[in-house]
Amino acid sequence: MSKSEQDLRLEAIGRRLSGESRIAICRDLHRSESWFDKWWAEFRANPGSDLADHSRARLKVASVVSPELEAMVIGLRQSFETAKYGFIGARAIWGRLLDLKVEPLPSESTIQRVLARHSLTHPLGAGAEGAYYPWLVAWEANAIQATDIITRHLKGGLEIQNFHTMDWFTHAAYLSQHLDKTTDTACAHLLKSWENLGIPWIHQFDNEGSFCGGHTHPNVIGRMVRLCLWCGVEAIFTPVYEPKRNHQIETFHGLWCTGCWNRQTFSDLAHVVAEVPNFTHLYHHQYRPPSLNGKTPAQMRYGLKLHKLTPDLRRHIPDLSQRLPLTKGRFHIMRKVDSSGQVRFLNQSWLVGSKWIGQYVRATIHTAHKSLSLFHKPSDLDHWRLIEQYPFPIDEPVRDLLPPFRRNPPRCADCLPG
Repeated sequence: MSKSEQDLRLEAIGRRLSGESRIAICRDLHRSESWFDKWWAEFRANPGSDLADHSRARLKVASVVSPELEAMVIGLRQSFETAKYGFIGARAIWGRLLDLKVEPLPSESTIQRVLARHSLTHPLGAGAEGAYYPWLVAWEANAIQATDIITRHLKGGLEIQNFHTMDWFTHAAYLSQHLDKTTDTACAHLLKSWENLGIPWIHQFDNEGSFCGGHTHPNVIGRMVRLCLWCGVEAIFTPVYEPKRNHQIETFHGLWCTGCWNRQTFSDLAHVVAEVPNFTHLYHHQYRPPSLNGKTPAQMRYGLKLHKLTPDLRRHIPDLSQRLPLTKGRFHIMRKVDSSGQVRFLNQSWLVGSKWIGQYVRATIHTAHKSLSLFHKPSDLDHWRLIEQYPFPIDEPVRDLLPPFRRNPPRCADCLPG
């Protein structure tokens, strides 16, 4: 049976994310490179898109915004800002209004003007649309994992902190539930996820305090980053206020809410902990993510030899209630350059230059060299370019990576050179 156009588009995107070249994909699918570029651009603009054909029917566009519609736009933006998953910009609001069948439908520019009137936009440069974002590409199982927290409340107000970790390549996931999201809890979850899924080359996080080390001390290297360095893993942090840059795990949050949390009323933490394995099993063995071409996460992992955190390896990790020694290695931070030509991370501002305003840059901290390097990648077809370098003082010993954690990561260096 021949595949539909939508199936071909999904296959093309899935293969590109798996590391295949666009030329090989176009050759195999008998499609032009311009065809691929069109759908790759749509995927980059909206990673949650199903790549279906768009209706050519004209949309009704509002030129005047009523008070009721303006209130709806503001309410949607505020709800997006506080949510743990989803987009927050004018396009996201436009899409939600379209889903709600609001008529007349305002344009994105009209929505943007409403947001600006109420000071709900980011500064010039920092909020500019259209800047190229250098998406990471997973080349094998556990090449890249992502961890995020989604908070939900039980009846009565008790907060449940749901930690989710996903392998980008196979979509396999590990979940744990807690009453807090402290660094101790975050590190414990990370170790259990590596026991179950395997140790990745790269692990992506957002800027939650328990992940990044807090928002107080300059040049802080938190315990989560130290744990990654100790185990030979390169941590990478997404831009602030851009959950779409972690869209794989954000999409999983939505699946989990729909398939588990929203289906019943949980009484306490123990109830949640008892029920989540049922969802996890169902997800791994029955759910077929669009990018996996009809396979389940369990099928993608069948027969793979995975580098897991075994009890023997675990014994080489010191007590996590104390600050881990610093290990030689690298970690990375993605940021968009603000209107002053600077980026802010590790509780300090760093000058990039006015030339780069509105562009995404990657900061790489190399603990062995005690250096901070800023890189820019102008397009999908270009290589990373070093644009600035700073010393990064470290006032403590930096130890070698222990032999049990040493691996040879050829593609990791290709993915994030420097």
